[in-house]
Amino acid sequence: MQQNLMASLKQGAANGQLAGGYGYAPNQWYLSGGSLGVPVFGQRVDTWEDLMAIMQPGDVANIGPGFYAEGNLIIPETLSNITLRGLGNRGAMGIEAPVTGDEGLLVLADDVTLINLGVAGGDTGDYSLQVGSQTVSPARFRAYGCKFENAAIAVRLYGCGDTILDDCEICWTTRGIVFRSNDNGFVTQTRIKNCLLHNYVTAGLAEHAAAQQVNDLWVVDNVFGRQEDGTAGTDDILLSDNLNTGFITGNRFPRATNGTGFITIGTGLIYNPNGTEAGWSTARPA
Repeated sequence: MQQNLMASLKQGAANGQLAGGYGYAPNQWYLSGGSLGVPVFGQRVDTWEDLMAIMQPGDVANIGPGFYAEGNLIIPETLSNITLRGLGNRGAMGIEAPVTGDEGLLVLADDVTLINLGVAGGDTGDYSLQVGSQTVSPARFRAYGCKFENAAIAVRLYGCGDTILDDCEICWTTRGIVFRSNDNGFVTQTRIKNCLLHNYVTAGLAEHAAAQQVNDLWVVDNVFGRQEDGTAGTDDILLSDNLNTGFITGNRFPRATNGTGFITIGTGLIYNPNGTEAGWSTARPA
């Protein structure tokens, strides 16, 4: 195994890739405690559709730089506990639905993690990323350093639970992140932190409709930006149902002061200090 790895490294030094299609680096180290040995190189596929067909629960896929012109992709319920990891500069890889009206990626499995990936819908598509459906409520979805854009809704959380969006970019959309209940209940335990939301027309965060509240929502240390021409979206946060629960704190809004014209929250949400041009305020929008 040691000799095979060294042969791959030497070959990779000449052509920029390791045997097996992995990106070359001067050293690749593996810490296994002596119980698992050195990983075996995986099989290469060229499309996201082929990747979904070959992956098994518990697998990790390393995504090379590039934009994959595929839409309406699905991670099925059977493909749980997988990680899709972009290898390359931030923003250098992702899905771009090629047809107007196409969606990007639908996640139906539990324990899915996306790292350093982009997902773009096909312009008028319903969503870029959707987690859950009318009948399926995935648990423990994670997205770190990802970008979701270019659809009517950038991210739709559909009856799912225990979700984290961390250091993500949500943009070029009518509504940024939307919470929708399903046959199993409300969206619950959602953590949105350190994200950048910009170039949304209607709302940054919003309920799908009245009486479709979100429970135990954390919205922490995010930046809500304007559109590139300086125009602000209609609402930064539109979570008006009084049965919403959670807290909103540490966020920056592109406004002169707190105001219900662009931040509307139900009585169940706690509004801790948030920033506007007027400074940090604990006062609820008025």
